[in-house]
Amino acid sequence: MTPYPIDPQVPDCPADPCWLHLTVEMVADAPAAAISGPERADLVAALTDALGDFAPFEIEAGPPIAGVSGAVLDVWPDGRAVALQDRVREVIRTVRGEHAVMPTAGRPHFSLGYAYAEADSDPLSSVLRTTITPRRAALFVDRVHVVDVEWFRAAMPSGVEGWRMSWESVTVIPLGVGGTGF
Repeated sequence: MTPYPIDPQVPDCPADPCWLHLTVEMVADAPAAAISGPERADLVAALTDALGDFAPFEIEAGPPIAGVSGAVLDVWPDGRAVALQDRVREVIRTVRGEHAVMPTAGRPHFSLGYAYAEADSDPLSSVLRTTITPRRAALFVDRVHVVDVEWFRAAMPSGVEGWRMSWESVTVIPLGVGGTGF
């Protein structure tokens, strides 16, 4: 994605490759540092129980799309990914309240990198469309990573300052290994 103002690097990421992730949902009522240990444990316990009967699934990611927030891979078919989002959103609502989820979960996607400055996305879209084949990749989803995310200002590859994320793993919840559902 060089020379476009998109940062594909996510420092201190618990996954490999660390920049490829499907965001399922975020807890929107408080920053991670403001969520106490017991509150976090309650949320993890409820998620573990609710995802215990949620079977792993396969999806396809792609084609790559450049837009205002960066570059993404859409998910298709998206039915199971949306069902996973819905289940996680319901758990968060139950444990933390309605105000803890955003009004919409957005379309499921994998983020390839985040924009840190304004640019015309058309040239990048053209490059992505002509250079990335195959257009879709099959992926198997069998776990949910619960992470604390912090945004911070940092020097970007182009030398300008922009926003980056750091991720700290809280736990990994396997899908479909027991539990009662939610």
